Amino acid sequence: MSGFVVVLARENERVDESMFAGLAAAITEYGPDGGATRHDGPVALAHALFAVRENSSIGPHRSARGSWLVGDIRVDAQNELRELLAAAGAPAEMATTDEALFLAAWDVWGTDALSKVRGDFSAVVWDPARHVLCAARDAFGVRPLYYAFVAGQFVCSNVLAAVRAMPGVTKRVHEPAIVSFLQWGYNVDLTTTTFADIQRLAPAHHLLVTAGDVHAAPHRHWHFPEPRPLVYRREQEYVDHYLHVMGESVSDRLRQPKVALLLSGGLDSTAIAATARRVSPSTALHAYTWVTSPVRPDDEGRVAGLAARYLGIRHETIGDPLPSLSHLGFAEFRSPEPLDGPDEFYWLTLAPRIARESRVLLVGEDGDALFIPPSVRTQLRSWPLSDVLARAIRYTLSTGHLPHTGLRLREKLRGGLPATVQTAPAWLRADVLARTGLQHHASVPEHPTRPETHAALHVALWQAMLAEYDRALTHALLETRWPMLDTRLLEFALAIPPIPWCQRKTLVRRAFRGALPDEVLRRPKSPVAGFTETQIARWRSTQPTLATGFDLRMADYVDTAKLRKDVSAASTVNTLAVWRAIELDQWLAQL
Repeated sequence: MSGFVVVLARENERVDESMFAGLAAAITEYGPDGGATRHDGPVALAHALFAVRENSSIGPHRSARGSWLVGDIRVDAQNELRELLAAAGAPAEMATTDEALFLAAWDVWGTDALSKVRGDFSAVVWDPARHVLCAARDAFGVRPLYYAFVAGQFVCSNVLAAVRAMPGVTKRVHEPAIVSFLQWGYNVDLTTTTFADIQRLAPAHHLLVTAGDVHAAPHRHWHFPEPRPLVYRREQEYVDHYLHVMGESVSDRLRQPKVALLLSGGLDSTAIAATARRVSPSTALHAYTWVTSPVRPDDEGRVAGLAARYLGIRHETIGDPLPSLSHLGFAEFRSPEPLDGPDEFYWLTLAPRIARESRVLLVGEDGDALFIPPSVRTQLRSWPLSDVLARAIRYTLSTGHLPHTGLRLREKLRGGLPATVQTAPAWLRADVLARTGLQHHASVPEHPTRPETHAALHVALWQAMLAEYDRALTHALLETRWPMLDTRLLEFALAIPPIPWCQRKTLVRRAFRGALPDEVLRRPKSPVAGFTETQIARWRSTQPTLATGFDLRMADYVDTAKLRKDVSAASTVNTLAVWRAIELDQWLAQL
């Protein structure tokens, strides 16, 4: 990703140039292809370019109307946006870059442009005509954005270290985030960071700030879609529509002569690979598969290799995992926030290897969420009963499987399900819990037609997963892109009849007949069983007790004597919590 940082000074003041130079230095490693700084009235903007498309250019960028833009931006569906601009009387033929299109949309619609621009972005617009600064994130929050209000000034960046470099921003930690990490493995609050002085802008939100404003509140600019049911007469029309939307999503994320893929033996990553080969035959594709062998035998590498050969894609398997927590011994390892990644060594070694071949990596998460089937009761909110019954009968007769009805879940609910709230580890200090309380995910309104998909894509775990691919961890010149996190694909998936298309990914299996090997299409979802337990056993054999040298700040949160006792006899779940404590200890020591 490209880096940027922006400071808005107090009213009638300018940003101190020497101070801002220190902030700009914090984003330098994100700009191997150049950078620039601009001061305009009360605002200072810096951009560090990582060129990952054919029309990349160094910012800050300026519109004809005088608005300034810095960001990490990829605008998708550009023809669609150009048509909207033309209909608004503002044709954008001269907007030849993603940034120019983004600015053209801003100049026409202001903050309303944020819901019209598709793609991944973390961006800041300074609009001198409106005398307002707008910081914004894309719908899924693929690109990060952090901010702080300090002594009447506002600072924001997609690089946490740049905000931390702002004078007046302290190292003081946010206790609820620490508790959340130890409890869940990530921060369940989408609006905070581990630092008390620094906030995180939530996905699909923007922030409007004026000079001297220290009370600006975020606003949501994108809402989870509720499309009308998509009714076709022929089943093939659904397949064709899906392939078209998949093609658009993947094509918009290529835009490079060489692209890498993380390839498993499952449907999502192989579907992306097949689509990339179809929409851009000239793109050089290189696939990588992580296998757990010889630690734990699995079939992932063989099936992924089968798909790669079928598609004519270069393929490498990476195996022989190190013991869990090995990355904590890497001298260069630093995480911006506490990271629950006991096997992070895999990514730390793989990312630089991929970056030597390509600057862009495609990842297949989260096709599962798109096609979670809703209950029959939920389907009846948008589909006639006769239609649902007819589709269910046809599906059962043609496949021999009953469609998902949700009735079994209702029976379980009547009998009482086990508590799904994550409890705090026994060694977490009681006084800390008394101050913060247990940390819980924020409730989200239930989606009327696809509540499970809505919930799956809103969970805070997604932001933690995206953070694992941050360049701040690997320092590799590599940008990760997620074709399944596309608003066009989401809108389509929410509009199709859940029976048959969302049952066992019927739509994906049907669409890629002939484009992928039959073994891949027939293969059920098959997580690698026993790998975590094997890694725990390996770790215990080499680390029977915890070292005595905990960072002094660990004692502020953890009863270290209890923690040591929990190692040898802990269950799998409790051992994973112990690992989080060890990772937190190293993070505190490096703070």
